[in-house]
Amino acid sequence: MRTNRTFRSALVVSAALGLTLTATGCNSDSKDGSGSVRPASPATSVSPAGSPAAPANGIEKQSAQKILAAARKATASAASLRIKGQIKEGGQTIGLDFSYSGKQAAIGELSMDGQRVAMTRIGSAVYVKPDDKFLQKIGGKGAVQTLSGKYLKTKPGDKDFADIVTFTTLPKVVTGILTAEGTPAKGEVAQLEGRPAIALTDSGSDSGKLYVSTVGEPYALRLDGGAEGRIDFLDYSKAVTVQAPPSNQVVDISSLKGAGG
Repeated sequence: MRTNRTFRSALVVSAALGLTLTATGCNSDSKDGSGSVRPASPATSVSPAGSPAAPANGIEKQSAQKILAAARKATASAASLRIKGQIKEGGQTIGLDFSYSGKQAAIGELSMDGQRVAMTRIGSAVYVKPDDKFLQKIGGKGAVQTLSGKYLKTKPGDKDFADIVTFTTLPKVVTGILTAEGTPAKGEVAQLEGRPAIALTDSGSDSGKLYVSTVGEPYALRLDGGAEGRIDFLDYSKAVTVQAPPSNQVVDISSLKGAGG
């Protein structure tokens, strides 16, 4: 079991993020005129996967395909969770660490080759903050001087940022990770750090297992790809508070595009 090929490609594209930054991001600065955005509401409390009080869900009795589908649905619908891990692709190690409050709020970052891109999503607004190493690589000194410490405000519908903002949308991230490349098969029932879980393997992967909770909701717990990396699904139902960055640190991408690049 591994992240599907399309999603892995999106990780590489995102971390390479040359897109509009060099075309529009190094010209002028623009203040965010939308004002502050209220924090996302804390997640509704539900019984976390693996809780001693959580009843067995019997998911291990289902077919591998049904287990995978149930895990995908439950994880994508979680009130809150954290997805953290690293995968290797094309000789590069790519990290992701995001916390989600439902489908409309998220905060986290991508990393690759010592470069980091932080992201915050509240509703339809997505704020992307590349670090100086990233800015230097894609835009040189001018990008660093203009955009250092700034958040680029965009939205999920912006085609130039479509790949990278995918990681702020929980259902898309879950679908990208929990889609088999081949035919899933059931493995052993085991304890994963004290949590009862059923393992799934994938005929499209030489190694790797997806662990799905067999108590409470059938949440994904871990995608262990062996040498290819590992992604953990953590902190189910733990409250996540997401706040918009200060307006004086925001550059509105639509304004930059309107300025003619």
